[in-house]
Amino acid sequence: MTTREVYLRFEGKLIGRKRMRRIVCEVVSKMPVKIIDFVTENCWFVCSMEDAWAYTFTGNDIANQHMVFISDELLAQPEAQVRYTVAHEIGHVILRHKNSTYARQTPQEISKQEREVHEFANKYEALKRA
Repeated sequence: MTTREVYLRFEGKLIGRKRMRRIVCEVVSKMPVKIIDFVTENCWFVCSMEDAWAYTFTGNDIANQHMVFISDELLAQPEAQVRYTVAHEIGHVILRHKNSTYARQTPQEISKQEREVHEFANKYEALKRA
């Protein structure tokens, strides 16, 4: 699937800088169609915008959806790191991991989840561009 096709499938759920939107679409476009379908239907990717200090979502905007926040600090890193991190966060969603911020987890559970998403992200290692 092309990057443009993925972008259109997100239907406005990519909020923020052009570089972030491009990288997310490039990473997602290289994944299997089943993952592309799930991510474009169920995930929002959000970072700061050049022309806005803030923005608001209503509960209806993100009900039963996943939101991935991408920091300005991450976007300042080399593109390979940004791509890996996007794939890593998609891994948490696809593998249905709990968010350890809200769900109490043991260090072993957190470590296991991180190993799993590391494997997921490495599966798409070819997505990295130096």
